[in-house]
Amino acid sequence: MFRSILAARTRRVLLCFWRSIPNALAASFVFSIAVFALRMATGEEDTTLSNNIIAMLMLFAIHWICISFYKIAQLKKSIFHRFDDELIGSAFTGINRRSKLFEKGLELFHKGDFRNALEVFTDLSNEEKDMSTEEKGVNEFYRGRCYHILEACPNAVICYEKAHENGFYIPELPIFIARCHAQNGYTEKAQQLYEDLLARKDYQYSDRIRCEIGDMYLKLNKGETALKWFEEAIERHESYASALGGAAIAQTMLHNLKEGEALYRQALLNNIEDSIGFTRYYKEIQAAVMLEHHSD
Repeated sequence: MFRSILAARTRRVLLCFWRSIPNALAASFVFSIAVFALRMATGEEDTTLSNNIIAMLMLFAIHWICISFYKIAQLKKSIFHRFDDELIGSAFTGINRRSKLFEKGLELFHKGDFRNALEVFTDLSNEEKDMSTEEKGVNEFYRGRCYHILEACPNAVICYEKAHENGFYIPELPIFIARCHAQNGYTEKAQQLYEDLLARKDYQYSDRIRCEIGDMYLKLNKGETALKWFEEAIERHESYASALGGAAIAQTMLHNLKEGEALYRQALLNNIEDSIGFTRYYKEIQAAVMLEHHSD
C-alpha cells in the first residue's frame, strides 16, 4: 500500500516536471532577452559565450523548478490531473505528448472554452492507435461532452457510445445518451433508455429519471404527458424541487394558471436548482399562455 502511494506520488512529480518544460523554456527565454537588453542598455561588457549559456541554463532551471512546484500545488489532493482526477483515473498519466495534449483540452473544457477543447480532444483521437483502451474511452467521453454542450447531439451520441464501448462508464452516461436521443427527435428510444434505468434497482440516479422524462415531454410541448411523470416524481418525493418546478411549467402549458402558480411557489420554497433560470422559463410560458387567453 505504502509503495503504491509512493509510486503514484513520484509519478505525479515527474509528470508535473514534464508538463512544465514548455512554460519554463518560454519564461527563461523572455527573461534572458530582458537581462541581455539590460546589459546592453547599461553598457556592461559582453561576457563569454560559455558564461551566457550557463546563465541561460540557470535561468531555465530556476523557472522549471518554480513552475513545476506551482503545478504540483495546483493539483492539491488530486494525483495526476488538476480536474476530474477520479473520473479520468490512470488514463493520460504517461510522460508523453498525448498526456500533455489531453491536459490542455481538460483545462480548456473546465474554463468553458468547449470549441477549442473539442479541437484538442479531436486532434487527440487521431492518435488512437497509440492509446490504451482506457484513454480512448476517456477521450471519447470528453469529446461527447463538448458536442453535447454545443448542441451537436448526433455527434455526441456517437462519442458517448464509443466511450462506453471502450469501457468508460459513469452513472450519468446513460442519462446523457438518452438526452441526446431525445434532442435528436428519437423520443421513443430515449424513453426506452429511461425506463430501462427505472427498472434497475441498483441505479444510482433512479430518483432523477421521472423528472428527466417529464423534461423531455415539456420540450416537445406535451404538457399532459410531462405532468403525469412530474406528479409521479412528486408522489415518490424524487428530485422533489425539480419535480414541483416541472409540474408548474406543465400546468401552465395546460392553461391551469392557478395550479401552476402554486407549484411554482412551492418549487422556489424547496430551493429548486438555478431558481433564476427556472423563474425566467416559467414567466415566459406564463406570458405566452396569457397572451393566448387575451387573443381568444
